[in-house]
Amino acid sequence: MRNKINKRFYAAWVALGVLLAVGSCARESSGIAGELARESFEAWVEKYAPEAYRNPYKDVYIEYIERGDEAVSAVPVMGYTWLEVGYTGRTLNGDVFVTRVDSISKRVGSFAYTTHFCDDFVEYSSSSTKLCEGLRQAFERMREGDSVRVYVPLDKGYTSSMNVNSGYQGESGVTYTSLPIVFEMRLKRVVSSPFIWERDSVLRYAERHWARDEYWRDTVGMYTRIVKHNPEGDPIGEDTLATVYYEEYFMDGFLAATNIDSVARKWNVYSSENSETYYEPLYLQPSSAANVSENNALYIALPKMRKGEVAEVVTVSTWAHGDAGNASSTPEILPYQPMRYRIYVMDDEEDE
Repeated sequence: MRNKINKRFYAAWVALGVLLAVGSCARESSGIAGELARESFEAWVEKYAPEAYRNPYKDVYIEYIERGDEAVSAVPVMGYTWLEVGYTGRTLNGDVFVTRVDSISKRVGSFAYTTHFCDDFVEYSSSSTKLCEGLRQAFERMREGDSVRVYVPLDKGYTSSMNVNSGYQGESGVTYTSLPIVFEMRLKRVVSSPFIWERDSVLRYAERHWARDEYWRDTVGMYTRIVKHNPEGDPIGEDTLATVYYEEYFMDGFLAATNIDSVARKWNVYSSENSETYYEPLYLQPSSAANVSENNALYIALPKMRKGEVAEVVTVSTWAHGDAGNASSTPEILPYQPMRYRIYVMDDEEDE
């Protein structure tokens, strides 16, 4: 971002934003305010982002930082697609209101070890509350691999009913609704069939990290291998009540959840206030899987194990948190998010 920002321009934007949010008694006054807002926005872009000013598209201005390979994908964002995209959103005076970059989060004082800083996975549709109209327009001009800076006028930005933060907020107290904004984005991937995409990523993980004779497919999109064998351990039947500890990870190795206190401490996410509930073993019965909405992978893997064994599982979202994900969880679970598990089944002696 450029450092030379005219503060008076931004103060005017705040006033205009409030004016438009409150509304006007006269339709003509509202129209005039909108025209003034647009003219002021265009004047700001012309002065502080001249390269973007020369690249208008519909209602936004786009400044290309890096272009992707046109031979691979010319205009990929169209129809029903999902976008893997990293971004940082700022107001015109440079205040960060959202970022998925850990270094920026640390710089503005909003970093947390429980936040999984990664690219977002967003549905490209008019119903998505993460994508304002200005960003949807910008994506129409982008292809895979593009890095851009997009300048969005207030009427194509975020309203109070939309929320782009989802746990990735920037500086405290920054207002971004009903204001012009600037987004720096990198479009990593365009996915037309998200289930096929995550299924393929799970298979690639198993093939790259495990020997082929070490693992097997339990069901569609789930692979398991035993990393600690216990031939003398009792087999686990459908009605066996097994004592289980586990570690759950995202595909990049970031810890999502665990009931092992030492693992939580290692990742700086140990909760002393909830130690009696977070770090207790799970008592799981494979036959109960049909009544479980999350972490079905644990139940599916158990019948393949013996007591005293340790298994690793990689699975599509179907057997983890579901294809809708969970935006309210900590850390956030994105839609169509494949996951990895390490499962420890205690033997009878360890249970005592």
